[in-house]
Amino acid sequence: MSFGSVEALMRESANKGIPLWQAIVENDAQETGMEETAIFEKMRYMYLEMKDSDAKYDPTLQSVSGLVGGDGGRLKDYYEGKESLAGTFLTEVMSKAIKMSESNACMKKIVAAPTAGSCGVIPAVLLTYQEFRNRSEDDMVKALIVAAGIGQIIAENASMAGAEGGCQAEIGTAAAMSAAAVAYLETENNDCIANAAALAIKNMLGLTCDPVAGLVEVPCVKRNAAGAVNSVIAAQIACSGIISRIPVDQVIDSMRRIGRLIPACLRETGEAGLATTPVGLEIVKKINEI
Repeated sequence: MSFGSVEALMRESANKGIPLWQAIVENDAQETGMEETAIFEKMRYMYLEMKDSDAKYDPTLQSVSGLVGGDGGRLKDYYEGKESLAGTFLTEVMSKAIKMSESNACMKKIVAAPTAGSCGVIPAVLLTYQEFRNRSEDDMVKALIVAAGIGQIIAENASMAGAEGGCQAEIGTAAAMSAAAVAYLETENNDCIANAAALAIKNMLGLTCDPVAGLVEVPCVKRNAAGAVNSVIAAQIACSGIISRIPVDQVIDSMRRIGRLIPACLRETGEAGLATTPVGLEIVKKINEI
C-alpha cells in the first residue's frame, strides 16, 4: 500500500469523499492490478475462514506440549447462564480469542491476522460484534479491510513481528487493527478510527515477547484475550469523542523505537521474562523429555 502513514490514508479518503475501506481497496487495486471486486471477495473469504475456525473449535484438543487446550470452552461454560462481571459481550470476546489462539497451538486452520500468534484478537472482536449488532456480512468485510489498511501501515513503519518488536508488535498491532475496525463500524468517522488505533497501541507499548519453551502458547493465548478486550475499550473511548493526545502515526513511530530498545532476550527468544521463571524452566525440561 502506497500510504506511508495513517494521516495520508485519511487524507486520501477525505479528498475523494469516499469511505476509508474504499480508499484502501482502490489503492490496493492500483498496486496489485487486481479488480476491486476481487479484493473485496478475497477479504470476504478471510472473514468466512475466521467464522469457520470459530465454529469448528474443539474443546477436547490439546497442544503437543499439553499447555494449551480447552480453556476457551471452559470460559464460555463458566459464564453461560450467569451474569458475567465483564458483561456478555466482552466475555464472549475473551472466549473467542482464546478459542482461536488455542486452535492455532493445536495446528488447526486459522487466519494469521496479522500473525499466527495474534490470530485470536480480530476474529474474536468482529465475530462477536456481528452477533451482537446484527450487521451484514458486507459491513464486516469493510471493517476487516479497514483493519488491514491500518495493519499494513504499522507493518511499514514499525513491525508486526515479536522477534523484532516484542509482543507489542503482534498483540499491539492486532488490537489497533481491531479497534479501528470497531470504530469504523460504530461511526464511519476517520478521526475516531485513527484515535481508536492510537489508544489501542498506547495501552500495549513495551509489551515483551517471552514465550515459555519458545512456544506460541504461554502467555500468548491469554494475551490474545487481553488484546481483544483492549481493542474494544480503545474503540469505545474513541467513539465517545475522547482523542489520543499523541497522533496515531507518532504512536506507531514510538512502537518502532520502543521495539528496538527491548533487549533481544525479551523478543521471542525465550531467554528471559516468563520463559525463565522456575515453573517456566520446569516446563522446558518436561517438554525436552517428551
